[in-house]
Amino acid sequence: MKDLTVDVYMDTSCPWCRMGTTSLLAAVEQLPPDAKATIRWHAFQINPGIRPEGEDYSRVMIGKLGGAAQFEARKKQYNQYGENYGLTYHMERVKYTPNTVLSHQLIAIAPEQLQAPLIQRIYAAYFEEGLDIGDADVLAAIGGEVLSTDASELKVRLTQGEGMDKVEAGQRDAEQLGIRGVPYYVINGKVSLSGLQPPDELMRWLVQSA
Repeated sequence: MKDLTVDVYMDTSCPWCRMGTTSLLAAVEQLPPDAKATIRWHAFQINPGIRPEGEDYSRVMIGKLGGAAQFEARKKQYNQYGENYGLTYHMERVKYTPNTVLSHQLIAIAPEQLQAPLIQRIYAAYFEEGLDIGDADVLAAIGGEVLSTDASELKVRLTQGEGMDKVEAGQRDAEQLGIRGVPYYVINGKVSLSGLQPPDELMRWLVQSA
């Protein structure tokens, strides 16, 4: 079985992307021992117009969904779907819709082998702990924990714009591919899958694409 490359377009404030990340990693674990899958993570902002300091989560979501009742229903949906992937969502703790550029920068500057655990930690910080993942101090602390790096040094690197070239490249690629929603997967540069996919479905496409 030949090696696989999976390009994943995702956002750190996207509940479905968190499930999609877990699903993909589970699918990769099921690959035959002789198969190697390289996952490349690309930035996509689901709320690109959010101010750098973030905005009120309830207000943003009520505006998107058309009302408070729809918003409450959607939060329950996240909880229910998340359970299918072994994930916990505490949406009542989420107060901010963050600008996710800094979080994507942090992922971009992380060593490749630590990007997946870093992404999972950022998701947990936001969806379980309600932390503001648009805040440089919060992200530097997360990065310091996962990457075993000095948090103050990471904050400087983020605020100076390190990794921004990769973030912008990911967003340009997403635009060229016509991506309108995430998660979005491209397997070996030829098979494109949009939206949340269960592990078995992803596994099927991975094997077919090898």
